[in-house]
Amino acid sequence: MVNERKIDYLLKIAETQSITKAAKELYVSQSALSQLIASLEKTYDTKIFEYKGGHLTPTYTGEMILNTFRQQQLLEGKLNRQLEDVRQSRTGQLSIGISSGRAPMFLSIVLPEFQKEFPNIQLTINTRSTDGFENMVSSGYLDLAFVMDQANVPNEFKQDLIYEPLFDYYCLLAAPPTHPIAQIAAKQPDWRLREPVNLNDFQNETFISAIPTERHKKWEENILKPYDFQPKNMIRLSEEAAIFSLVQAGLGFALLQDYVAFSHHYGAFFRLDHDNSKATLCIIYHKNAVLTKAAQYFIELVKRHTELGSFSRF
Repeated sequence: MVNERKIDYLLKIAETQSITKAAKELYVSQSALSQLIASLEKTYDTKIFEYKGGHLTPTYTGEMILNTFRQQQLLEGKLNRQLEDVRQSRTGQLSIGISSGRAPMFLSIVLPEFQKEFPNIQLTINTRSTDGFENMVSSGYLDLAFVMDQANVPNEFKQDLIYEPLFDYYCLLAAPPTHPIAQIAAKQPDWRLREPVNLNDFQNETFISAIPTERHKKWEENILKPYDFQPKNMIRLSEEAAIFSLVQAGLGFALLQDYVAFSHHYGAFFRLDHDNSKATLCIIYHKNAVLTKAAQYFIELVKRHTELGSFSRF
């Protein structure tokens, strides 16, 4: 019987694809993790990991072992949460995945009410959306997460999840304050009432964007599909949350989700005249998870504020 600590260690190695990274996050030695792998490989008489492209990747049989451990972890968590709710406990943990761009707007509205109701719940907020929140919820590393419905996600993860739609969002063109078009924005404070723009009119401008990922490829393709558009100059960032700051510094234009405009309440934002960018923000959790009272309350808070329009006020 493999104990819970060893399961946690092995799953962390699989998550990070590195003994070095896993050891650093777990505060244990690399040799201890190497010995753990060797011990489990001896126990199960099979190789669990192999190196591919510089990363530690599960073998076919290794993936079978990992999936069994994940299910065991989920069942254990399910039991613990059921017992916790029976005891009417007000202590525990809640782990949430939300992108670094959305976090300030959503959490500033929801968390004050949540913490008032559950002051002793320890919250863990993961903003590394590029890691794939669907994968992390499916594997039990997160309880809840905010994701877009158009994200490219393997079916092996999606089939484990419940998607609850919150609201639709669209793409906006953000212009630098030094550009002449910003003068038009100054005359109409509400970007929703400004005349939409044709993206092809900005072919010669510098554009700022995040480094493209497979995850958001479909959504990005939908935005550009109605246009014959390819900017001549690009500035690529690894952190999406910093894009708007560079636009405001006058370094270029950007295509941003409309939550950025709702978050900042300033800036020269314009809708697109051929808008094919509609996507739906969802909150997700595992199908087999028993949600704690705290998790249920958090979801209900988000839904209530969505109905009230709290996240889209201008």
